[in-house]
Amino acid sequence: MDLPLQHISDKILKRMNRPIKKSYVISLINKLRDKILNLTLRTTFIVGFPGETDKDFEELLNFVKEFRFERLGAFIFSQEEGTPAYNFPQQIPMRIKKERLKELMLTQQSISEEINSSHLGKEIEVLIDEIKSGKPKIAIGRTKGDAPEIDGKVIIRTDKAKVGKFIKVKVTEAFEYDLAGEISKL
Repeated sequence: MDLPLQHISDKILKRMNRPIKKSYVISLINKLRDKILNLTLRTTFIVGFPGETDKDFEELLNFVKEFRFERLGAFIFSQEEGTPAYNFPQQIPMRIKKERLKELMLTQQSISEEINSSHLGKEIEVLIDEIKSGKPKIAIGRTKGDAPEIDGKVIIRTDKAKVGKFIKVKVTEAFEYDLAGEISKL
C-alpha cells in the first residue's frame, strides 16, 4: 500500500497544504498493520521544504525509525517557479537539503536491510520480470510488495523461470534493497 505522506511534522504538512495531521497518520498506519497481514507499506517524503527546521527534520527521522516502512523514497524539495512554495520564506540551502536526504536514506537503508534479512530461509512468491542470459540464466523478479522499476528485486539463478509467471522462491541472501534466492516451486 502506498501512502504518499511527504512529511510528518504538522507544521510542514500545513505549509504543504496537506489536509492531514501526524496523529491521523499514526492511527492509520497502526490500523492498517493490525488489519492487513504481511502488509508492505510504501511512502515518499520531501526534505528541505521551506521552513523545515532541524527539529522538523528530526521529527521525520524519528518517525521513519519508529514506523519502519518496508519501502521508502525521498526527494529534495525543488523550488519550481509558478508553485505556491516558490516564494515561501525560509528556503533551505541546497547543502542542508542534501545532508538531510542522505541521512534519511541511510536510515532507511538500514531499516530495509533488516526487513529483508527477516525473509532469509523463507519462501516468497515472485513475479518474473526479465531473464538475463548466461550460464545459468538469471531471473529478475519482484514480490507483491515491490513496484516495478522502483523497488528492490529478487534475483534467482535458474533456467526454468518464464517472464510474466509467478514462482515460489526460497530466500538465500538479503541485501539493502534486493533479495536473492532459489526456486522452491514453479
